[in-house]
Amino acid sequence: MRVTIIKSVVSVALVAGLLLLFSIPASAQNRSIRGVVTDENGQPVEGVAIRIEGTDIVRTFNLKTSRRGEFAQLLGTQTGTYRVIARKDGYQPSFKENLRPELGEEVTADLQLKAGADYKLPFEMSDADRAEYQKRLEDQKKRQKFSAEVKTHFDQGVTLFDAGQYNEALAEFNAALAIDPKQPGILARAGDCYLRLQKNEEALDQYEKAIELDANDAGLYAQKGVALSYLGRTAESQEMFKKSVTLDPAGAAQNLYNMGVIMYNSSNMSSAADAFKQSIEADSNYAESYYLLGMSLSNDESMFPAAIDAFKKYIGIGRKADQVQIAKDMIEALGGI
Repeated sequence: MRVTIIKSVVSVALVAGLLLLFSIPASAQNRSIRGVVTDENGQPVEGVAIRIEGTDIVRTFNLKTSRRGEFAQLLGTQTGTYRVIARKDGYQPSFKENLRPELGEEVTADLQLKAGADYKLPFEMSDADRAEYQKRLEDQKKRQKFSAEVKTHFDQGVTLFDAGQYNEALAEFNAALAIDPKQPGILARAGDCYLRLQKNEEALDQYEKAIELDANDAGLYAQKGVALSYLGRTAESQEMFKKSVTLDPAGAAQNLYNMGVIMYNSSNMSSAADAFKQSIEADSNYAESYYLLGMSLSNDESMFPAAIDAFKKYIGIGRKADQVQIAKDMIEALGGI
């Protein structure tokens, strides 16, 4: 009887233990990582590709953020250290690592994405990638080291340029470039000096070097267009101005005006008038385009009324007193009132 009683007690205890085990919530037997992905303004980013990967175990989970920028992943009971990587087109990648959730723990890994292009993260790089990355870092440190000295030469160059001392300004810009030759803005200013000194080939060379370093600067293409026009390479010049307009729609009026000036100076009045009209379409208050549009149209008697209208518009918004007077004289000469 005593033996039977003991067996009954053991059985009851075993059953109670099993019931207790199965009554533990699933979340307490699991591990998880969750987070929210936001942009630089703190707004949630939907559709971000999230990759959760083990760094000491071979496990990978791929998921996407919700409309609220949220993501969550259950990891199971296996112990491990994890890394979370977030990627989306139009943004730089972001990550957090050394995440080691304990059993029943939910680790938060919020991430922020900054606008920009994708690139390899340090742990994704090959040996060759790391060597190139290290070289870029060293070059960047050198530029930072010399930045004060470069700025001194650059500022002095700008002062001399504004004073019309182009040779002296060029010497300062070249001194800055001797320290740091990978400065597109300084290369462009050196090109401006060469243009003023009527050394157009040298100017073109400086603008092309600047574009190699910064292919998205609309102003550089416009400056290259000017240099090409002075060299008589009109078709190439127009292409540069068109490129500039494409890259910087906000500056279209100025760049189209510059294109028109080149055509005007080449006595191609029809093309010049078209460029000035496009400039006015981009900015209806761009006064100088009205003035030269009137001058361009004045060569064709059938266009006299349009020329008069352009001159009248210039008189209303133009700020150059001598040109305002010329516009008035032109209206009278063309038979306007």
